[in-house]
Amino acid sequence: MLSITGLHNFYFLPGLHDMRCKAPRIFEIIRAKYHRDPLNGDVYMFMSKDQTKVKMIHYENHAYYVHEKCFSKGYKFVKIVLRDDVPVYKIEWKSLVSVLESPVIKSINLQ
Repeated sequence: MLSITGLHNFYFLPGLHDMRCKAPRIFEIIRAKYHRDPLNGDVYMFMSKDQTKVKMIHYENHAYYVHEKCFSKGYKFVKIVLRDDVPVYKIEWKSLVSVLESPVIKSINLQ
């Protein structure tokens, strides 16, 4: 179960796809590439290129929190379509929940 609520500000980072990084490295990337303060309590979300894994990361009460969700084989996350070429998008709580809770079937095997 997700332990964060809609009381946070949520941001989607469409240019970040590296799922190998740990929290301190991701925060360095957010500071350097996106010129944002990752320690202010905002939640940052990014997705793997194949849309099968999502990570959300935030800092609260002197601790790093990393939330990760992966679907089983054959499913992926809803594709986020962006209107502008902006490096950071603010995403509403209801849109975030839609992305996280609506699996898309990649393919169906008919026999």
